[in-house]
Amino acid sequence: MIRGFHHTSFTVSDVDASERFFVELMGMKRLGGGLYDFDYIRRTTGYPDAVLKIAVLVVENDPEAHRLELIEYVTPPGEAVDTATSRPGAAHLAFVVEDIEAEYQRLRSAGVKFKSAPNEVTFGTNRGAKAVYFNGPDGIALELLEPARS
Repeated sequence: MIRGFHHTSFTVSDVDASERFFVELMGMKRLGGGLYDFDYIRRTTGYPDAVLKIAVLVVENDPEAHRLELIEYVTPPGEAVDTATSRPGAAHLAFVVEDIEAEYQRLRSAGVKFKSAPNEVTFGTNRGAKAVYFNGPDGIALELLEPARS
């Protein structure tokens, strides 16, 4: 029986640069990682020559929370994919924030390009919340979500 979620993973072209983005701009901290040159990794990924650089991150003030795993395939190297959110199989990761306007301005000042200004959610389970999409390293789709006030 499935009990819950353990982590979300994104393949990136440069794990060190991606880790800096998530640590410096998104307030995460490194939980673990390193160079994974192990037989179990090759069996798990299905690549007989797999060598991976991995960084495992968590939100700094919530170390028991869901983990973000960033993976760079040293071997075999891969090609970039189209991460547009309209493409089947594409994913995005949403960060809960207390003040979406402040985070939007802070990230814009740091050079982050957003799809729009924050928008009010007018339908569905998040009705009354505010949300905005942007892209992180390698075009990873990200979202800020300020929950509806009770």
